[in-house]
Amino acid sequence: MTREEALKRFKAAKLTKFDAVTAPEQEMKQAYEERTGLKANYVMLL
Repeated sequence: MTREEALKRFKAAKLTKFDAVTAPEQEMKQAYEERTGLKANYVMLL
């Protein structure tokens, strides 16, 4: 595997992880706002 291939693979994995975390994060922020009436500054996802 060349350096360029490794970087492509790494960037693709990073984008996939970002996409997988974005949707639940937005849902959690929205649920928090509906429950408390306050906006969430951050959420913790594991």
